[in-house]
Amino acid sequence: EDPTHPAFKRGRIAFNKASASTTETFSCASCHPDGHTDQLLWVLKTPIVTGGNQIMPRSTMPLRGLRDTAPFHWDGIPGDPYGGNNSAHIRSRVKPNSKINEPESATRHVIDGSLASTMMMVGHSKKNDEGKNGLLSKAERDDMAKFLLNITYPPAQRRSYTNVLSKKAEEGFELFHIKGDVGGTPGGNLCGNCHRMPFWVSTNTPGTGMDAPTWRGAYDRFLILPQGRLNIIDFDFYRRVAERGIPERNVWQFSWGGRRAFDPVWDMVLEGSTGFSGSFARQVTLNKSTAKNQLTKDLLNALENSSNDGGIVLQVDGVFLNENRPTTIQLQYDAMYQSGTYVETQGERRAITRKKLTDLASEGKFIGTFTGRHGKSADYDNPQPAIWTIGPIHSQRGRQNFPVLYKEKESMTVSGRHIKEGANLIVDGKKVPGSIRREKNETIIIDLIDLPRPGIHFLQIQNPGGLFSNDFIFHVAEDQNKADELQNSINPNRLGSALADAIKRGDLKQTKKLIADGAQLNARRNDGSTPLSTASFNGRLEIAKYLIQKGARITQTNRDGNTPLHVAAFMCQTEITKLFLEKGAHVRKKNNRGESAIDVVSSPLDEDLETFYRSLINSSEIDLTIEQIKLLRPQILKVLRNREAKSENGMMKKVITKGKISLNVYYQEDADIIFERSEDLEGVTHVGVWDNKGELIWNVSVGNRNLARIQYGKLPTVVENENTSPSQVYPENGVLPRNLIQGEEITLYFSFSSDSLLFKPSVKTEKWQIKIGESG
Repeated sequence: EDPTHPAFKRGRIAFNKASASTTETFSCASCHPDGHTDQLLWVLKTPIVTGGNQIMPRSTMPLRGLRDTAPFHWDGIPGDPYGGNNSAHIRSRVKPNSKINEPESATRHVIDGSLASTMMMVGHSKKNDEGKNGLLSKAERDDMAKFLLNITYPPAQRRSYTNVLSKKAEEGFELFHIKGDVGGTPGGNLCGNCHRMPFWVSTNTPGTGMDAPTWRGAYDRFLILPQGRLNIIDFDFYRRVAERGIPERNVWQFSWGGRRAFDPVWDMVLEGSTGFSGSFARQVTLNKSTAKNQLTKDLLNALENSSNDGGIVLQVDGVFLNENRPTTIQLQYDAMYQSGTYVETQGERRAITRKKLTDLASEGKFIGTFTGRHGKSADYDNPQPAIWTIGPIHSQRGRQNFPVLYKEKESMTVSGRHIKEGANLIVDGKKVPGSIRREKNETIIIDLIDLPRPGIHFLQIQNPGGLFSNDFIFHVAEDQNKADELQNSINPNRLGSALADAIKRGDLKQTKKLIADGAQLNARRNDGSTPLSTASFNGRLEIAKYLIQKGARITQTNRDGNTPLHVAAFMCQTEITKLFLEKGAHVRKKNNRGESAIDVVSSPLDEDLETFYRSLINSSEIDLTIEQIKLLRPQILKVLRNREAKSENGMMKKVITKGKISLNVYYQEDADIIFERSEDLEGVTHVGVWDNKGELIWNVSVGNRNLARIQYGKLPTVVENENTSPSQVYPENGVLPRNLIQGEEITLYFSFSSDSLLFKPSVKTEKWQIKIGESG
């Protein structure tokens, strides 16, 4: 009896029937033979890419392994359960066209679109029994939607029968997901940032809207890139490959510029898990000529070990060569019976040891073929398990932060789905003791009883009698110090990246943990953002409060010179804007474009600005609409202008005169103070700032030139030549070694001699005491 799921069988029929097309001359399988690709370019009725004026040619994509990789096709449009940008809407956010918790709705969306366009003759207007354009009934479409979700890739082409990745494949995983583009772009172009685990795909690519297609099954595809633009016979480099028969390995080397250091990625492709143990579908025949071969012994050992671990069901189809007449027999390996033996599946249920079978084969009395088959739980209702770094499965979130374990930390927190009770843990191809705990939002905690040796390792999860997950990277270190060193070498910005992700999600608990672990509160990430600007952008009020409480500076700018107030105001985060103003943020501080927080919300919301807002909304998951922006921008502007009216130029000003010196002192939030001479004065040679504990904060030597302006965080300027730097500054970069705080008393010393104020104030000084923010 065929054990195939009934809906899968019916869907397969619908997929292969030519009556799905209005001409009744081709089926879905015509372009996707065996669920794969015809490796041709097509110009179909697909949306025009943003900025273009014609339909782009597209190569046929494989239908294998569709589950958990939505949306589909190059443009990220068919079967999109997430929404966001795509190639036809780069600067706007479109709504989902399928349901996130119903994967069949995504493949059904693909089917409906194809039957109404590709499969329908131009000018036809046929509808099915539910009133949708095209042929095939509702039931047939529903069945095909399930069929498409369960087309698997073949077993990994070069995965070892021991199920252990080769060193080359391990190196390929590391290059692809961790180390990056060796010999290429400075800083490393990490393929895995877009082609993410579990299945090497992602969606909502900023800037292009194109989806990152999977690298799984690349060994069966020689037409690469959306338009096949490297597969042009007029290119000499491609002609040379084509004349050799178009080996896929050589074609895919084009994607990494032919750099040999990146070649191990191909071994990753050849060996990476597609859901099956490396021992699955392996066969060895035991007979008189093979019984004593070492390879036969090795294969039988591997198959029996895999069966012990539950990776395969090991069965034997054999025949006993008796003197009278041959007798057929079917056996199945039972790891639990008599410490591992072969039991007859029918009849007397005899148990026969491997030694006995080998001896009989050596004597010419037995011939048997041993086959590794998969268990019964590998159908539509038992999809391939998936493991990936913590967070949403579909979105691009920068570098993947893989776990690092050590003796005191033997558990890892990751994301996972389709994991069933009693699932096995597989480390480096072997079953290991441990446990899996399920948390909320697809979060799982994996505890390993015994850690492997220090180094890089690969985790899989296998459901009982079912499929294996993808290969997931983790590291083991000797101790916590080594773990920290390793994590910092892999990703110097790991804590910052993790903190940014937690802030984006609004995860206050994880934010607190990461700060306790040492995440920097005022550091810029590679994208130029700071923790507080990230909280401002994403509207995370409680997190913003906590960050400030722990020491985040509201004057800290991002790469564009925007303070958190700039960001909060522009993103119409009203409560966060008010929070920053309460904490002393000033509204006239300029960014790199010379804009204040008032400026960024005072310009008209024209078409260009609205488009820019849409692109920001589209590239993030913030809950904001254009209609809300139109309503909130005037309100934010009013709040900022009300605050501006309470100060001059956004700062509290106080004129201080003592002795020979008269200064305008501007108090900015949290000790960003500007000292500016109100009139020229000759003779000041040094200026020093000391705190009330008698510790030097800042010192500058101006020689015989007139001091014009001192601003903390910037080098002083002098009257003679504003481009001339002072001869001596402490600290050397002119930046305060620490923040002053509101209410703190500081002492300013102005020297009129050649005595430096770097060590001890001279008696030949003017001494002032100022309380920070006292005038405000």
